[in-house]
Amino acid sequence: MDEVIDWLTFYNHRRLHSSLGYLSLMQFEQRWLAAQHNKAA
Repeated sequence: MDEVIDWLTFYNHRRLHSSLGYLSLMQFEQRWLAAQHNKAA
């Protein structure tokens, strides 16, 4: 089970995705959320 958690952590936090401009999923989501917040302000 630890291996699955380790893989998911890698996939979501460190693996770069070419379709997201070579950002990790977490980086992409954080930037998207910040952009949404700035639109609302």
